[in-house]
Amino acid sequence: MTTVLTVDVGNSRVKLRLWGARAAADLPVRGVERRLGKLLDGWREEGLSPDAALLTSVATPERTRAIVRVLGDFCRSVVLDPEPPLENRYERPEEVGRDRLYAASGAYVLLGRSAVVVDAGTALTVDALRVEGSKGVFCGGSIFPGPELLAQALARRTAKLPRFVPEPWGRACGRSTLDALRGGVALGFRGAASWLVESLAREAEIEQAPVVLTGGARRFLLEPFPFTERELRVEPDLVAVGLLVSGGFGELLDSREERG
Repeated sequence: MTTVLTVDVGNSRVKLRLWGARAAADLPVRGVERRLGKLLDGWREEGLSPDAALLTSVATPERTRAIVRVLGDFCRSVVLDPEPPLENRYERPEEVGRDRLYAASGAYVLLGRSAVVVDAGTALTVDALRVEGSKGVFCGGSIFPGPELLAQALARRTAKLPRFVPEPWGRACGRSTLDALRGGVALGFRGAASWLVESLAREAEIEQAPVVLTGGARRFLLEPFPFTERELRVEPDLVAVGLLVSGGFGELLDSREERG
């Protein structure tokens, strides 16, 4: 059976998924080259040798090249940024992050209809996918800081506010500085996401579109309850799905068990 490794290098984490085999990993970006080599050596010992690796990266060119070299020692072929199956209507198409295009491509393949694609991670991206006939169109979207960035900005740019770890829950009427910070970040982030979804759906003329949610900070939009009243689909592997389809291996999606 064909096996394909998808690698999504984000700002803080590297997510790997081996399609056609039940293997996955989530590694920190810092020092990832060494960790990745050890991980892949372990997979090789288990007899897992992918036919191809599909990679997208928002890391520096130097780090991306280093990751490609590590993958090249493990996989028969490595493809960086395969072409997404969407029309890109950004004014300057080369400016849009490829991870956003892959997330939208994943939503297009899984839903087959227009959607608002929300990726909550280091940054929050809220993008419009519009389906016109049999064609998927990436219309654009918005970018907002994620919870960790919001918390870091408050600590770094103020003299007396403490560092803190943001949590999904909080209250607007905090009765301590820490409660006020946690509530502000948690509720502010949820509020921003909700407002951006509704504004984007209206502007992109996809008013009835569902929301497809992914990203490592998605729990901030799900706990204690979903942030939107729209139809909501949570897809942790959305970028990987988009990578897989863009690389021409969409048939691996037929096995729902493999996606787990």
